[in-house]
Amino acid sequence: MFPTGRIRIPELPDCAGPGKLLASGAIRRCVRHQAETMENPYLTLHREFREAGADVLLSSGQACVVFGIAAFSKDGDWIVRENERSCGAVLDVLSRHEAAYRLGAPLDVAWLRLGFTSHFEFRTPDGFRMRTDFCSRPPRVRNIGRMWKQALRTQDIDVVDVQSLVQLKQTRRIRDYSMIGALAEVAGLAGNAPTLALNYLQDYELLSSAVRKWPGDAASCRREAVRLLLEKAPRARVVAAIAIEQDARIREDQTRIEALRGRLATYGREFARLRLRWMRTGPSLMRQHKELTVLARSLLGGRR
Repeated sequence: MFPTGRIRIPELPDCAGPGKLLASGAIRRCVRHQAETMENPYLTLHREFREAGADVLLSSGQACVVFGIAAFSKDGDWIVRENERSCGAVLDVLSRHEAAYRLGAPLDVAWLRLGFTSHFEFRTPDGFRMRTDFCSRPPRVRNIGRMWKQALRTQDIDVVDVQSLVQLKQTRRIRDYSMIGALAEVAGLAGNAPTLALNYLQDYELLSSAVRKWPGDAASCRREAVRLLLEKAPRARVVAAIAIEQDARIREDQTRIEALRGRLATYGREFARLRLRWMRTGPSLMRQHKELTVLARSLLGGRR
């Protein structure tokens, strides 16, 4: 239920100048392979959203699966366009699956514009629990327009670009930084994108390789670990700089979430009561949507 995109962070240094970080042929081949071979229920659901007329992009964990750097993700995250057509199409598809709202805001343009997210779940006929999350202004992604323009579209799968995905994964979870490092290795170091490699590689040996490969780009990069490598600093200092950088981003995301929890505590308690009633009465998703819309009007601050 947390608003997204509310924390402003400094612009990251550009070590290599402009360029499409997702132009890597390896990344594109990987996405095409996943689309053709994986029996992934979230990819099937993505196609259903598209066929219904929704403009959506796979993001977060499922994007990592599609890029081939993760084997599994327990839920599905999408970026959705801020328009009634896309929201309505997603709700129609989820209604057919008899989905229910989880704690979050209604899937509606008014709440999307404020940075809120919407959460749902349902069971497939074989009993698999599907959890789906939607937002339009994901946290830490500074240029939403660029994200849509740079999105990777292969066959019938639409995925956020690597740079946006890296920004999305700068969360409070330490495990996400291994995903960031893997993205930087595949699309940056192997994909010949020095900006991505120098700014986001999380491994000492790989980052050292990137500095040797692009010394001119490294010289203009303001990342502390890169500066230390150029100065021939001891390995321990470089590793420590990477760890400190990770911890700063973890603490920033933790601060964001704790502030929101405090601000939205009352709403969360009211939603819990509403959810208990839904469990007793079994309303349709569209009925849930109407009732949640009434409850969530308090989040709009009088704007609706």
